[in-house]
Amino acid sequence: MRDIKLDTSTDPQVGFRPPGSLDGEPLAPFAGRFSTRSAAHLLRRAGFGGTAGEVTRTASLGMEAAVDSLLHASGDDLAFPDYPPSDVLYNVNGGIARSGTQTWWLDRMLRTKRPLVEKMTLFWHGHFATSIDKVPAALMAEQIDLFRAQGMGNFRTLLASVSVDPAMSVWLDNHYNTKAHPNENYAREVMELFALGLGNYTEDDVKNAARAFTGWTYNNKTQQVTFNPKLHDDGVKTFLGRTGAFGLQDVIAIIVSQPVHQRFIARALLEYFVYSDPEPELIEGVARTYALGGYDIAKTMGTILRSNVFYSTRAYRAIPKSPIEFTIGLLRYAGTAQIPPNLGYALRRMGQEPLAPPSVKGWDGGPAWINTNTLLARFNYVNALAAQAPPRADAPNIQPDAIVAQAGFDAPRVVEAIVGAALQDDVTRDVRETIVGYLTQSDAVGSVPFGPENYQQKIRGAVALTLNLPVNQLN
Repeated sequence: MRDIKLDTSTDPQVGFRPPGSLDGEPLAPFAGRFSTRSAAHLLRRAGFGGTAGEVTRTASLGMEAAVDSLLHASGDDLAFPDYPPSDVLYNVNGGIARSGTQTWWLDRMLRTKRPLVEKMTLFWHGHFATSIDKVPAALMAEQIDLFRAQGMGNFRTLLASVSVDPAMSVWLDNHYNTKAHPNENYAREVMELFALGLGNYTEDDVKNAARAFTGWTYNNKTQQVTFNPKLHDDGVKTFLGRTGAFGLQDVIAIIVSQPVHQRFIARALLEYFVYSDPEPELIEGVARTYALGGYDIAKTMGTILRSNVFYSTRAYRAIPKSPIEFTIGLLRYAGTAQIPPNLGYALRRMGQEPLAPPSVKGWDGGPAWINTNTLLARFNYVNALAAQAPPRADAPNIQPDAIVAQAGFDAPRVVEAIVGAALQDDVTRDVRETIVGYLTQSDAVGSVPFGPENYQQKIRGAVALTLNLPVNQLN
């Protein structure tokens, strides 16, 4: 299926300006104006977006304080039920094992007061891709909790934890890895996909890493991974040019000390949070920050989120939103209080079922998110969402009455209010006029113009048109 090209051109006559340009050192702190566009950009990339009020409050903090508020969120997060999920909130259509676990996590993304932690959790889920298609739901939930707890900490610690995580053990069969019968699945993927990249190790490195990982076994009854020294190969091994009686922790330490690993993680963070195909010099700069910071993810992310390059023209609206980012962003923008029961199904139609990446490589992401089928699924979801009205808890809090109170029945002012709140005015004059035209054209029945008789329906339709614009498909 062919890809859909997203037209993100802008019209200078409507006052559009990206939040910054790449003047000076790319990783130097951004010293430009921290506008509502800059704040919305930060909230989209370092979280899942926010309401117009949240964007305004974030802009008022200034760049440094806004980034600090994400990196070091203060106070308790909202009270979320522990897993297993409760029947009241999570028994979605009776499918508590699969859709219930998915809703348990989507609910966290929607309601969390620590959006960067949850965004990093989603990042690591795609990076260390495991799937509920093979792994029990409870183990998937434990792994998500692991990413949430350690995803902003030390990567060496995280990688060691993932290496003995029950979900990963089941997914890549490391529980079959014994001295008598080494299993190379995890040893290969930890280098190719998780930490080094293809071509930066040898087959002998794979074999010796597998030997180092032996002895960590998974018990189906207890659903725990434990170390059995009788099943561990404690012989001498040569791995990435070093020799010793290595175990799991030794191999992890050797991996993260490699400059190629540091560049690998730097590229992954830049591709996800800044833009695709980052320049080699930029990768080197982030890799240096990561290494000198002791593999600390929060410190590395702090440098990225404060940097010139993060607020540059090239980075602005540069990354296609994943289906999860798109839908959670819609719900957060609209002030929706609860995950709609059909969200898991809608995400499958869009190409990203949570907890079910298509392979150990995760999702391809980027332009692959957008094709004729997935774009239609996005449009349909937006249209259905905008048509819903309270008092349903899973309905968006779109308020035509509030918009009319602000703008009256003046169609251009109504459109200004909608595109300002939803897209920070990132639309062309032609697009504005198209939405105004939708509002002012007479209804087919009765020829009623935009006014008191039909403003609820018309404004909801205008909101749907706005949220379906190509620019809203981009982070």
